[in-house]
Amino acid sequence: MHRRDFLSHAAALGAVSLPSLTSAQAPAAPALPARRAEPNPSPSGQPLSVRVGMTDWNLGKRGDITKIALARELGLDGIQVSLTFPTDGSPHLRQPETQVAFKRAALENGVQICSLAIGNPGKSRLPFHTNPASAILLVEAVEVARSIGTTNILLPILGDSHIDMTSQAQVDTFVAMMKEVARYAEKAGVVVGLEDWISAADNLRLLDAIGSDAVGVYYDARNIKAKVHDPYGEPAMLGARIHQVHIKNGPQLMRDAEQLDWPRLAREYEAIGYRGWYVLETGSPSGDFVADTKANIEYVRRTFRMPT
Repeated sequence: MHRRDFLSHAAALGAVSLPSLTSAQAPAAPALPARRAEPNPSPSGQPLSVRVGMTDWNLGKRGDITKIALARELGLDGIQVSLTFPTDGSPHLRQPETQVAFKRAALENGVQICSLAIGNPGKSRLPFHTNPASAILLVEAVEVARSIGTTNILLPILGDSHIDMTSQAQVDTFVAMMKEVARYAEKAGVVVGLEDWISAADNLRLLDAIGSDAVGVYYDARNIKAKVHDPYGEPAMLGARIHQVHIKNGPQLMRDAEQLDWPRLAREYEAIGYRGWYVLETGSPSGDFVADTKANIEYVRRTFRMPT
């Protein structure tokens, strides 16, 4: 969706507020298709533009509403905002007034909130996949995503929350938790995407056990390259279970393609019909953040294609 179309659409909606998702009384949403909330083919027959977003932490700070305006200045289409868990009383997205402020800032700047990322929940709530508190935090995240108007949540199960797929106890605990979270996500029309350090085959094992289209994969080829194996062929294995994609190239610009064969990956995403966001998780190798980010945006727009 182009910025002008987004503004027109948002203006037509007016100041509609969504009720909080509360219990079984929450209104049911339509059944989830294989991939949600993606654009239809262009009526003119012209190729659709790739939608490029960026993480708020790479823009400078998690949960900082001012990064929405920065995203607009850089020419981004969207921003991935973080659900943070501050202990100093600072604003955060679990507060309804903060949700309203983020929605307003996105509208005023013509930038979409493409997804909600789970920030660091604190050591007391880790590891995420075995701590009972994490299920409550995820249900809250579903409510937040629904309220701010995004259909994608990034759930990182890496680092301190990396799942040992050889531990059946860890797998069983995570699957049981996500089955329950998926019930809420289904009602809200939200997909929880798993970003992890495990293979496509292991992701499929998890997703098949969870058994809900409301849980998918947040694919990061650079993570897989660094921690598992070459990612080539994995998009084809995961197919429609990929709901959003991170793009990064380690300490280099995207055009310095020594880490990964990005044109090859771009063809793989196109081949599976991926129409979602490409979300930059990139830094500034030269020290000029604006120039480096614009160069990365230009590279993604030039290299990646929306399926026709």
